[in-house]
Amino acid sequence: MKRALAAAALFSTIGLVACSNEHPAAPPAPVATAPVPAAPAATAPHDAGDKPKMVANPDGLSLADRMAKRQAAEKKLADQLAVEENKRLLAYDKTKLPLHKQVVADIAKYRSAYAHAKTKEDVEKIRAKQQKAIEATGKKMATIDPKGGNSNVVTDYDVLLNALANDYPDALEASFDGDKKPLEEQTAEIDKRQKKVEDWLAQVKAAKK
Repeated sequence: MKRALAAAALFSTIGLVACSNEHPAAPPAPVATAPVPAAPAATAPHDAGDKPKMVANPDGLSLADRMAKRQAAEKKLADQLAVEENKRLLAYDKTKLPLHKQVVADIAKYRSAYAHAKTKEDVEKIRAKQQKAIEATGKKMATIDPKGGNSNVVTDYDVLLNALANDYPDALEASFDGDKKPLEEQTAEIDKRQKKVEDWLAQVKAAKK
């Protein structure tokens, strides 16, 4: 019996020793990682002192010369267009010459009437007497260029008629009170526009059909 127990103990001891001599389980294999990309090659820093290369102008002109050339071309074109527009206006006004003559004569008559005024009362009488006639001339004037933009002096006629109906007699009355400046301004403006009309109609008469 003792031998049996001793044998059992011996086998237990051997088993324990065998268990203690077994190797532990191997750890799991590491997970493969993507390769780290290589850093880009370093480039030389840009030299702030470097200047871009200038490309020669194909026409051989400097910037100032090219600007002057362009301005000259633009002026030439503008002059050509002005000549063409002047011809167009002359041709149109020539077809309305009889009406132009009537309007010009009416304006001259209305202005000269005020030359006889000696007092403010005289001015008012002349203004009232000419009112309907000035309105009739305005309607006649409107038939010269109904659509606008075709006659070179219709705008001047309109300004002159309005002045002779309102601003000019007002200035004339003020002059009788000692204020001469408004009358001087109105006289200068009317003179200027009548001169423009006169010169233009001379060109119209001379223009070929």
